[in-house]
Amino acid sequence: MVRIKDTQLVETVAGTWLRFPDSFKKFHCLVELPGQLTMNINSKSGSIHIHKRDSNNVYQPCGELSLSTIGSQLQAAVYGIQAQGAGPLQPGNASMGGYDKGEPSVRKSDAS
Repeated sequence: MVRIKDTQLVETVAGTWLRFPDSFKKFHCLVELPGQLTMNINSKSGSIHIHKRDSNNVYQPCGELSLSTIGSQLQAAVYGIQAQGAGPLQPGNASMGGYDKGEPSVRKSDAS
């Protein structure tokens, strides 16, 4: 069981307060997602730290997503946090494609 004194409350961009371990460091943008997940975005490094809520309602680290570009290609690398007793995790890399086909990178919504 996690003791309250070993945790801290941290505010998200939406103004909600969530509980994290004392070792948690908030970067530039903390976003709460559905499925008991959060994204802690570091805009300087391009990394996104993912946390998942545990049975004590404390958000624990579960992985990291790192984004970068090489030319017009968006590169994503995913790293998982090793759970006790589980087998080894392998980092993965995925190319997300580019915008070099004359296609705009952002499209207007039909609702606008």
